[in-house]
Amino acid sequence: MLRAQPPRDHDDHPEHNEHAVNPPRPAEHHVAELPKGRVEVRVGNDHYFEHRGTFYRPGPQGYVVVRPPRGARIPHLPPHAVRVYIGTGLFYRFNDIYYQDVGGEYVVVDPPGVVAAPAAGPDPTVAAAPSGAYQSIYVGSTQYFFRDGQFFLNTPEGMVWAPAPIGAITPSLPPDATSVWYQEIEYFDSDGVYFRKTPDGFKVVTAPWVKN
Repeated sequence: MLRAQPPRDHDDHPEHNEHAVNPPRPAEHHVAELPKGRVEVRVGNDHYFEHRGTFYRPGPQGYVVVRPPRGARIPHLPPHAVRVYIGTGLFYRFNDIYYQDVGGEYVVVDPPGVVAAPAAGPDPTVAAAPSGAYQSIYVGSTQYFFRDGQFFLNTPEGMVWAPAPIGAITPSLPPDATSVWYQEIEYFDSDGVYFRKTPDGFKVVTAPWVKN
């Protein structure tokens, strides 16, 4: 568990406690022991450890939490990392750290540049989606972009993954969709997202055995 250095004891009276008037900047986080399941990471001659997206380096009081260096390779993405398409490139973002898949490992890279906004459009602060790369789908007034079985929202930082919106209708199924029958009705499962065929296309639905 990540633990900050315990604060020194101070008098409860503000007039006797200079930090009550001028609070100090947050100190670096230190841990006495590394968490179980950490992986060793080397970048050049530098030695790090990584666990669930947090990087550590040996320090004077155990280990210090640090920002991951560019080029660091880890075998698995941190939990809750999200896919981000910028231009035609696929990145994975966790907090403000970006990774790319290189040979089955995930490499820390510089933050990618934001795709330039189109000259005209409904919202000039939103980056343009790559032409032909996505299927545009509206659910109510919200516009989603559908690609490879995943849904994305267009943001100033690029195309950011979003949970599949119930009720969205896609013109085609993801390539990896498999047929699932439940109570004599056919559904299609793609990575835990369920579709049902309708006259207008394939509608995203809740898992058929889940009660609404």
